[in-house]
Amino acid sequence: MRSAKRPAPIFLLAGLLLLALTALGWFLYQSGPAVPAIKIYFLKGESLAPVARPLQGSTEPLAAAARELMLGPTEEEKQSGLFSEIPPKARIQKIVREDGTVLISFNSELEKYGGGSARVRGLIAQIVYTFTEVPGVTKVRILVGKKGEVVLGGEGFVIDKPLARQDIKF
Repeated sequence: MRSAKRPAPIFLLAGLLLLALTALGWFLYQSGPAVPAIKIYFLKGESLAPVARPLQGSTEPLAAAARELMLGPTEEEKQSGLFSEIPPKARIQKIVREDGTVLISFNSELEKYGGGSARVRGLIAQIVYTFTEVPGVTKVRILVGKKGEVVLGGEGFVIDKPLARQDIKF
């Protein structure tokens, strides 16, 4: 009686390799290409919370960061406890990059902010942390119009120089 021939181990290995490559290809196809994103900082309780927002097309990261920060948290993010201390009527009028510093000029609504010192620190932290996420940016100068000195909140938090993350201590 003759014994049935077994497939050679090489064919079995080739079949398994083909199956693995097919599965990997399907997985990569399903996940799609990676979309570049930027982190925008909001508050949750007494902490900063970053959220990733996609960069669309050839959008410049500074412009995207400004737009997304001013839009505030999405409804879903609000339901998870995220909020923004940036006043609803505040607007960014101009953004200029000078080396590693970004100068951001807001309208006068930013100075009308009436929060206490903790809330003002949260507001400033949102701005500084968001814009220092942009590659090459290490400091942020917050301006209102062309004023060189900005005073925020009921306790008079003075901003008269560019701020880095370590200046905020949030």
